Amino acid sequence: MLIFTVCSINQLPNAIVLGDSLKTHNPDYDFQIGLVDNQSNIPTDFQSPYPIIEVNLLNIKGFEKMSECYTHDELLADCKPFFAEYFLQKTEKLVFIDCTSVIFQSISFISDILGHSNIILTPQLLFANVHPDEKQTLNSGIYHSGFIGFKKTDETVKFLKWWGENTRTKGFKNLCKGLNADQLWLEHVPAIYDGVHILKEAGINIGDWNLPERNISQLKSASKLYTINYRDRNFPTDYKEKLSKYSHKKLSKIIPSYGLEAPNKQTIGKTIAQRIRSVNNLVDLVIDKFTA
Repeated sequence: MLIFTVCSINQLPNAIVLGDSLKTHNPDYDFQIGLVDNQSNIPTDFQSPYPIIEVNLLNIKGFEKMSECYTHDELLADCKPFFAEYFLQKTEKLVFIDCTSVIFQSISFISDILGHSNIILTPQLLFANVHPDEKQTLNSGIYHSGFIGFKKTDETVKFLKWWGENTRTKGFKNLCKGLNADQLWLEHVPAIYDGVHILKEAGINIGDWNLPERNISQLKSASKLYTINYRDRNFPTDYKEKLSKYSHKKLSKIIPSYGLEAPNKQTIGKTIAQRIRSVNNLVDLVIDKFTA
């Protein structure tokens, strides 16, 4: 089984720490990095222990236009289907794991699932009435694209081509318009494609979005803690130490060659809108709590 991730140069240390954690628990699995960046910008004194596949090698149709339209984060997500197609040429079983993830024990059971499934999807939530605001996932997506499995079949290839066509032209993050880069398209997959396995494993792909319903200590005690995704979280000390071994501070300052900067300039209008949304969210939480 081949495991891959996708990142820009400023996330290479994260990707390598992920690869190291995989090799600790599944030393026989291959690990490769898809780079949505210009590889020549990697400092000459930096060496990756894992193969790096630059996005230009994929010859993605319309990539230049994608780079001119999408932010850095959108572009990373939207290139995922094309890297999956590329890596499936090298293996029968393939798993994508977000580059900000760490593996804590063997994930060989995923290979067993791919023995009888074409696609593995990971739900964001698994338990009813536990997360304080379940409706959040109705906007961002029932399935999370940080952990996906693929088997080399005609059905999977059809899915990847369909997914890629959508991320190529409709891969923006705009929840008000029903868009969330690569993720919301996964809603259709169980209905449109055959052999889709919904991975209901609480110890897989734990992140900010599902942390309220996952007890990491319990999962660890039961030997059920498999992967944690640290995206959009404050990195714990041990994770920071691992990143520092791979020049994280130095590489994190490198601006990706492709994609646009996120429009994060705070204006008065944006500040007012942000505060209104915060008040509305608080009111929704109170209503949900006392009308349940």
